[in-house]
Amino acid sequence: MVAFVAGAASGALGAYAYYSEALRPLAHSFTIWIVLIVAVVPGLPRRRAVVRAVCALVAAVLAFYVGKAVMYSIKYAGMPYTIDLSKLVLWCGLAVAGGVVAGFLFEALGRTDRRGTVATAAVLGLLVADLVRRSDRFGVETLLVATVIAIVFVAWRGIRSPRQAAKVALAAVPMGLLGFVIVSAPDFFEGLLIG
Repeated sequence: MVAFVAGAASGALGAYAYYSEALRPLAHSFTIWIVLIVAVVPGLPRRRAVVRAVCALVAAVLAFYVGKAVMYSIKYAGMPYTIDLSKLVLWCGLAVAGGVVAGFLFEALGRTDRRGTVATAAVLGLLVADLVRRSDRFGVETLLVATVIAIVFVAWRGIRSPRQAAKVALAAVPMGLLGFVIVSAPDFFEGLLIG
C-alpha cells in the first residue's frame, strides 16, 4: 500500500509538472521515478522489493496519465481530452519491466558490501545519465536542481562510509554510460511501437 500511494503521489507530481512551465522538465525525465524506487525499495527482501517497485511504478504511470487528463481539463476547460490507451498500456508494461529490474538490483542499496556499492553507483549513474539525456532541452536548470537533490537523497540512503563513497564515485562513471542506454530505451520503444 505504501508503494502504491508513493507511486500515485509521484505520478500526480509528474502530471502537474507536465503543465507547469517551471517544472516541465521533470515530467519528461526519469528523476522522479528513480527517487520513487530509492524511497520504497532498499532494505527489503528481493521478492518484496520487486513487487513494491512494480506496484509503485505502475501506480505512478496510472496517476501520471489520469493526472494529465485532470490537469488538461483544469487548464483548458471545455476542451476534450482522451487518454491514449496504447501509450498507457506500453508505459505500464515498461513500468512492470523496470520495476522487476529495479527491485532486483536496488534492494541492495544501503548495504556496505559490493552489491550495495554497485547498486548505489547504478542509481547515481542513472540520474546523471538522465540529466545528460535531457541536457539539450529547455529548462535543464530545473532538472539539474532536481538531480542534485536526488543525488543527495541517494547518497543518504545508500552510502554508509567515506570509503564506500569513494568506491561509489569510481563505479558511477561506467554505470552512467550503461545508465544512458537504459534511460534512452523507453523513448526508443515508444517511438518504435507507437510512432
